[in-house]
Amino acid sequence: MNTISTFDLWHKGDSFIVGVSGGPDSLCLLDVLWLLQKKYDFTLSVAHMNYHLRGKDSDRDAALAKQTALRYGLPATVASRKPKSTASEETLRALRYAFFETLRRKTGATHIAVAHNQDDQAETLLLRLLRGTGLAGLAAMRPKHNAIIRPLIEMSRADILRYLKERGIAFREDSSNQDPRYFRNRVRHELIPLLEQHFQPQARTLLAETAMLLGDDYAFLESLSPSLAVERGAASLEFSRAAALEIPETLLRYTLRAWLRPLLAGQNPSKNLLGELIKALKSSKNKMQTVTFQGLKFIRKGDTVRLLYRRAKRTKQA
Repeated sequence: MNTISTFDLWHKGDSFIVGVSGGPDSLCLLDVLWLLQKKYDFTLSVAHMNYHLRGKDSDRDAALAKQTALRYGLPATVASRKPKSTASEETLRALRYAFFETLRRKTGATHIAVAHNQDDQAETLLLRLLRGTGLAGLAAMRPKHNAIIRPLIEMSRADILRYLKERGIAFREDSSNQDPRYFRNRVRHELIPLLEQHFQPQARTLLAETAMLLGDDYAFLESLSPSLAVERGAASLEFSRAAALEIPETLLRYTLRAWLRPLLAGQNPSKNLLGELIKALKSSKNKMQTVTFQGLKFIRKGDTVRLLYRRAKRTKQA
């Protein structure tokens, strides 16, 4: 796999938490890593989060994750969480990644392996473009970012399905992936096929490559962010308001995004969150100020600004 060497995804002796949903992508990922573990001398463990949003189907997904881990002789951890049925894709993702990161730290694993592929990359670019976003939103999911690795990011979904067929690996299909009420599903099943049929047969590949190029541009701009004195805690950071406001607003967004990412389990803060934060920073109403938005508490005392992030509640694990 060229992706492994090109992006230096891991080294001998590393250990992975592998996110397994029971779907084709994650089962392909687990099988590939299992086949490679002797060559690279790494260890694997399986992690699955059961949201209980699809009743018995959710339980069957969890059971398959456990059974698959057992078949490979790997340890498995299943977390149970019951979010609201109206919870957004972003909310579920945040819960899942917080669980993965907690498990990684608890076990001392070096990486979290997730099964995003080339099709996911193309879909995400279109989704964010249609919803409205900046460069950070259009930038690709990176093959390697902090503890997260995506070994299948350059592999198409069609190739994944062919691989599973050749290996004789059964998987579960999430029925909600066909539901046209979800925006991503309409992009996947309607918009991209339309683009391929009438405009560009290689639309998926080109969109994914564009996202990667934009990701390179974003990483370069973020590297230009000024270095300021920041005191970090496990779920907090503290800095000078005056020093932050000396930074041009465009670069300030990149700076704040980089500061906040570790508090958000490696995820980028939303455009709205950054906007509210900059608004609070610029406010001159008073020198004592406390504002809370999207789980982030902004506390200002004179020139000192402190940001506190309220993490999601712990999940039950099996």
